[in-house]
Amino acid sequence: MLSPREMIDDRPDDNVFRVNRAAFTDADTFDREMSEIFDRCWLYIGHASQVPDHGDYIATRLGFHPVFVIRGSDGELRCFYDACSHRGSKLTGRTSGNAKTITCRYHGWCFNVDGDCTLVRGGDEAYRSEDLERMGTNLRPIEQFGEYKGFLFGCLDADAASLDDFLDGALPFIDLMADQAPDEMEVLRGESRYIMEANWKLQTENSTDGYHVATVHRNFATTVGYRETLAPDSGGEMAKTEASRILSLDKIGSGGYDVGNGHMINWADRGNPEAGPSWAQRGRLLQKYPEGKVRWMLERGRTVTVFPNLLLNDVASTCIRVWRPLGVGLTEIETWCIAPKGEAPESRRARIRKYEDFFFPASLAVPDDVRAMEGAHTGSEALNNGWNDLALGHKTLMDGADAAAQELGVVPLNSNPGREVETPFFAFWREWATRLSS
Repeated sequence: MLSPREMIDDRPDDNVFRVNRAAFTDADTFDREMSEIFDRCWLYIGHASQVPDHGDYIATRLGFHPVFVIRGSDGELRCFYDACSHRGSKLTGRTSGNAKTITCRYHGWCFNVDGDCTLVRGGDEAYRSEDLERMGTNLRPIEQFGEYKGFLFGCLDADAASLDDFLDGALPFIDLMADQAPDEMEVLRGESRYIMEANWKLQTENSTDGYHVATVHRNFATTVGYRETLAPDSGGEMAKTEASRILSLDKIGSGGYDVGNGHMINWADRGNPEAGPSWAQRGRLLQKYPEGKVRWMLERGRTVTVFPNLLLNDVASTCIRVWRPLGVGLTEIETWCIAPKGEAPESRRARIRKYEDFFFPASLAVPDDVRAMEGAHTGSEALNNGWNDLALGHKTLMDGADAAAQELGVVPLNSNPGREVETPFFAFWREWATRLSS
């Protein structure tokens, strides 16, 4: 079997970049990913708006490790391994909730929101003090926990670089979503979770793959377009769906970037930016930010793929998506709608409806995406040593910043003036190979 480094045929001087399909199907490679990427990388946990009050918590997994974030009595957020310090029983029974006291359902040990053990049932009668001291009764915090403009991340490697250093080139593009709010962004109530029978990296590629959009999502574009003809005057501009990236890509600007550390950007101009829920804030945003940044916020749809498994999507609506590996060919995907706090009711209504149209598991887009990715996984098992040759876009790839990147004041490692290119994938796969070969 090929090593991870051998699965990537990366020859820049020859304009060759290929990925062996065994990267999607090999069980040993998957095990190495879990230990070298998901046990060592900064991973998205949730958003601060989901835990606003004392005792509020959200529970998730970092790799295979259950963890939870909880708002402490001092207002601070802390992240702990979701395991009782006694015998390791999982403490949270829900993905979110509120608990001033966390009680283990197995043996009744109790903990406060700061992680301190407040009750060892039968402790005075049956435990020696030195035994309890050796065991350590308090909850164990994860090795690193950080926040960037409300986005919460955790890392299980105490020696990993800081969160800001990890996000680095992706930060200006995260700002384009986070800075749309006059106060802060908030994750709206509700969540969508579904299972895909395919390798997790196919979702990573899909998130930045502009090439599939005109094919896979034409059903979405034509359906919502037809719906608008049935009631053309209802709801105003915001009720319309911006679909230029699907139906008119040759008439708009677009591009893709490698911004370092495995992070990928894909963007396309909006043919009808007035349909965006945040368009009503344009005047206020222009008072606060440079015109180029506001143009990027409101007039360009973007996908920001943060290595290894986070997507911030500001295209059809504003969405956070995370995909978590369950097995070499099984992935859990979760999405949330994120919006500016206090936005006008008509903007909020339009944002939610657009989110439902595109991002729900039973929407007009997600089932088509999932079916395509599952087909790619199954097909990857068909040939020994089959290769995916990522040649699309080599002809137009350039080092550094294109005109659009210069307008935002960022300098990506490379740029490509076209949404339908595969060159941004190089960023992910090079980081993947480096981490698995270290």
